[in-house]
Amino acid sequence: MKFIRALLMTLLASLLLTAAAGCNKQGGTSMTATITYETGIDGVSIDPLTARIGGKIYAPDDPVRDGYRFEGWECDGETFVFDTMPEGDITLTARWTKLFTLSFETGEGATSFQDLEYAAGEKIELPASPSRAHYLFDGWLSDGEPFRDTTMPDRDITLTAKWIEAVTISFVTRAEDYHLPPIVAEAGTPITAPKVNRKGYHFVRWTDISGTTFEFTTMPSSDITLYAEWMELTNLPALFIDLYAENGDVYPLGSVGREQYIQSNISLENTEDEYLLDDLKAEFRGRGNGSWTDIPYDKRGYKIKFDKKQSLFGREANKHWVLIACVSSQFPETTMSRNYLAYNMANEVFDNIEYSTQAHWLDLYVNGEYRGVYLLCEHVRVGEGRVDIESDFLGTGSDYASTGYLLEYDAYAEGEEGVEHFTLDGGIVKYPFTVHSPDPEDVRDGKAGVTKAEYMQQIAYIKNYVQSVYNAVLGEPNSVDYATFSTLADVDSFVDMYILFELFKNADLGYSSFYLYKKPNGKLFAGPPWDFDATCNATRGDQSPEGIYVADSVQSSSAHTASELFIKLYRNASFKQAVQARWKILAPKILSFLDERLNDTVYETYKAAMGKNYVKWLGKSQQEAEADWLRDIKILKQWLVDRVAWLTKHNWS
Repeated sequence: MKFIRALLMTLLASLLLTAAAGCNKQGGTSMTATITYETGIDGVSIDPLTARIGGKIYAPDDPVRDGYRFEGWECDGETFVFDTMPEGDITLTARWTKLFTLSFETGEGATSFQDLEYAAGEKIELPASPSRAHYLFDGWLSDGEPFRDTTMPDRDITLTAKWIEAVTISFVTRAEDYHLPPIVAEAGTPITAPKVNRKGYHFVRWTDISGTTFEFTTMPSSDITLYAEWMELTNLPALFIDLYAENGDVYPLGSVGREQYIQSNISLENTEDEYLLDDLKAEFRGRGNGSWTDIPYDKRGYKIKFDKKQSLFGREANKHWVLIACVSSQFPETTMSRNYLAYNMANEVFDNIEYSTQAHWLDLYVNGEYRGVYLLCEHVRVGEGRVDIESDFLGTGSDYASTGYLLEYDAYAEGEEGVEHFTLDGGIVKYPFTVHSPDPEDVRDGKAGVTKAEYMQQIAYIKNYVQSVYNAVLGEPNSVDYATFSTLADVDSFVDMYILFELFKNADLGYSSFYLYKKPNGKLFAGPPWDFDATCNATRGDQSPEGIYVADSVQSSSAHTASELFIKLYRNASFKQAVQARWKILAPKILSFLDERLNDTVYETYKAAMGKNYVKWLGKSQQEAEADWLRDIKILKQWLVDRVAWLTKHNWS
């Protein structure tokens, strides 16, 4: 019985091995096995493969069969994967898919295409539309009917191009590195001009061979070649603004004022692709006080108000933007860099100033006329990415502390007391505070949802709050209630703003453009910084890089612009110690910023653009203008470096 059981077990193991080998395995006890191939093609064979059982094996080269696509090898109807040699001999059979031919007939002189092959039911990918001189491609035909199939039928197909006699507009760009494809269309078809963007140039117009401007309205009746005209640009981004009157005529820049917005189209060119703008709708008007009326030449500042929120140079989208002319109303601002440096320094170095506009140099063109180098800046407004506070209109009896306020200490304040602006009691400061937000204009226009009387109660609240802050500093002639000031005001922001103004010797801190904002249920903050045209070695009084100026000497040379608030604060030991401690952190960062923003590479990059500005406005030669700018910008940098050194050496004393 034991012998019988052993024999049965041996037979069972043999049967299991036979079943496992499968795939037409032939018997044998050799340590090798053989793979035989059946291609299914007369006259095409593949040598069998004999190899050690379990050894690594590789697929032979794919067989080729006209009109078919090889899909792989099968063993008993299953896909065979070449990995290791099976335990017995097997036969593999080639699997084929029948292919059908898609052919193209495009006609004489047209683009030709190679035949394509697809299996029945496969998705068809047609080639790009063919081209043919004096014809417009109008689709593919199969047996005279439009071909609309998306998958291959089970037959060969020939597609024939359908053509419509057409006219060609060819473009000569006059630039080796810039080409445009022709426009091919039927005569009389509506057409639009091609989009043109060439780095370093502004496109002016297309003309025919005679120099006549070509208007893109409808396709002409015969072929035409157009020639591009370009305006060479500097390496600065170029902002093009076209002004329009209500009847569609060009509106002259000389008639633009500060009160009425003018309709305009705006394009931004010669910059990174993601920043380009093309004919956006916007409104345009003048801006500024002394920089509008008391300028040495006809270069003024402007405001832009887009129809929709728009990002510029990657900044937070907003409707409102400002163009600063970089011209001082009283002092020679020959570098066009003081605002640029102050705003960007505040943004990158003074982290206790929560927000400062970034400033970007650009060339401005209005109605096609070059207007010089300008700074594009964000308008000081409440909004996301700017003075980021909620600022709402509140009705009678509301908690007026629950919303935010944006104010400006402003000698130019206009309008009604208690609405557009307010004045502190007791004559402790010389000038009023303009209310920017909540915006009184919305009250006048009926957009606020509150009456004028209700709004005035809200303004009375913020006036009383500011009064308390200033009383803490200025209320007693020989002392400062620093505890109350610290409770009501954000000391860190006032310290940073003072240091920034003192560093640049900005006399306007006590006159105008000194902004304050109060957060909902929060303190009063200093900022954002604004208006640094008349600063450094082009300011009132002491123009050297030495001395305490904003908190001291400015009052003797320009009492009407001196800041009572900071003169008094600086005499307080706690505030002065906070300034000294903060300066130790800021000073090395300021020097690094100056080296990054003002160096030989920067000078070389911008000298041509800056020179062009003074060629226009001062009538200098390009060479002379560049040399003057290089001299003055290096003087300005050295002045700021010396200023940092003096403040550090004397420890703000």
